[in-house]
Amino acid sequence: MRRHLLSKKDVRKLINEVDSNIAGVLKESETVELYEIDDSLTIFIVDGKPLFAKIRTKIGDNEVERYIPLITMFYIRNVDYPYVRVDEGAVPRILNGADVMRPGIREISGDFEKGDVVAVRDPKNRTIAVTLSLYSRREIESMQKGKVLKNVHYLGDKISKICSELTKK
Repeated sequence: MRRHLLSKKDVRKLINEVDSNIAGVLKESETVELYEIDDSLTIFIVDGKPLFAKIRTKIGDNEVERYIPLITMFYIRNVDYPYVRVDEGAVPRILNGADVMRPGIREISGDFEKGDVVAVRDPKNRTIAVTLSLYSRREIESMQKGKVLKNVHYLGDKISKICSELTKK
């Protein structure tokens, strides 16, 4: 594990690599640190708060690398990601790391394509997970069953525990 402060030059470079929500947060920041956990996970600490990460994961047969907002970002900053609202029965499964299945989705908001970040909200509108879409919104709306979102970060997972430790320091 390695933690270090990014230079202004590195932050400007990073702004060009991330989506507009994360770029907006970076443009307003005073300090940005990166905390490299391993080859598949780097957490970015913005002004002392862990707000986003770079992850490497498999989607189908392909390994992908993506910048994702952390759940903390949804509660600290005003970010606008597409989301799905799931029913109460899906919540415990998602909080145990399960991917999101089509029957559990009650609402879809925002437009997205395959591979995009999609937040998952519970029936009380709380963000409980960050996923990568396995299909476009249009495709998901036409489906009746099957796995539609890959769960990459959820409340209580390894990333949440690391973030909790980082905010205590």
